[in-house]
Amino acid sequence: MAPKRIIVPGNLPGGCTPIMLTLYASPRTSDYDHLGCLKKSNGLARYHNGLLRSQVQALRSKYPYTKIVFADYYQPILAFLRRPANFGFDNSTTLAACCGAGGKYNYNAVATCGFPGTTACADPSRAVSWDGVHLTESAYREIAGAWLHGPFAEPLIYSLVH
Repeated sequence: MAPKRIIVPGNLPGGCTPIMLTLYASPRTSDYDHLGCLKKSNGLARYHNGLLRSQVQALRSKYPYTKIVFADYYQPILAFLRRPANFGFDNSTTLAACCGAGGKYNYNAVATCGFPGTTACADPSRAVSWDGVHLTESAYREIAGAWLHGPFAEPLIYSLVH
């Protein structure tokens, strides 16, 4: 018996995460896009998501009685970075971790959140990234809403249950 519903999440733009921005920092401004994200890392995520979408389409054809949703992580993160205030995020820290040990992106691989010397931002709900790797509750809440009601899932998850 085949499952009735499957949700397939794509990759987020890794080049916009504090961990990648710190570990793969470049002195060349041409390595970054207009949002301050690493172009190559994001190019890889876009490529992966394109292949994944095409495979989801193929699976939909092969299993027409199973509802298969592609849940996009990539576009919501870019929306947060383009217009942070629209989502309640702090414009000055969209690429930085809320909890970390300092530095440009508040991420240090040898002193991650929870280690001595790390601190959390005053209002985590205004941050996109919690610890440089994971998103904050508020970012996940925005993404979940966009997957349920639109526009970042195809078909919308809410449409599967109603």
